Amino acid sequence: MFTFDECLIFKLCLRFVLVTFEELKSSTMKFKFKLVGLVFICAFLLCDCKKGEEDPAISFRTRKGRLSGEWVMKSGNASQTFLSATKPPFNQNFSFNGSKVELNETEAGGPAIIYTGAYNLTLNVKKDGAFNFRENFAGSILEANGHWNFERRSADAKNKEEVEFTIDATTKGATIGHVFNQQQITFSYKLVQLANKDLKIEALTKSFISSNGDQVNFTSRYTFAQS
Repeated sequence: MFTFDECLIFKLCLRFVLVTFEELKSSTMKFKFKLVGLVFICAFLLCDCKKGEEDPAISFRTRKGRLSGEWVMKSGNASQTFLSATKPPFNQNFSFNGSKVELNETEAGGPAIIYTGAYNLTLNVKKDGAFNFRENFAGSILEANGHWNFERRSADAKNKEEVEFTIDATTKGATIGHVFNQQQITFSYKLVQLANKDLKIEALTKSFISSNGDQVNFTSRYTFAQS
């Protein structure tokens, strides 16, 4: 798979079309051959541009250009399940609407407990590979910055379909107890939709196993709009 910018390919296609139609008067057969080549190139482009499930079929901006900017979370949900060999399963389900969170906690053998509180999340991604975010979870604020990069193609994802964030420093709060960073220093999200003003990301289900065998299964999905 090609690794250079899809935008560059598209610009070449446009240039190719202009030159080809100029030559139409002089050579009809040459035009036909070039037109066939154009169809193959554009077919490749349309397939390669669309990475995420809800990505636009084609875009004049690179994936880095579309991801860069200031994003405000509009809605989302997350789930954490704690499994232990010595304790009953404990589950937390979060629902976000852009300004509030509803937390539903359940433990095996016990009733559900529901909490509500303030919640907002902003994410600033820069083209130079830096990022920062601010998460307010019911008054507990985490402000952090670090670096990011696209993940390469794997058995489970296309090239540049996933992005990895690494926190280098926190300016307020602690990474433990927060949702967006999955309570980790390094965390990844799959880009479900990467458009000019809209962004949808989801975390793959992961298990973080402690030394005593306990583990946490984590999933989340966020919808952002560019501010």
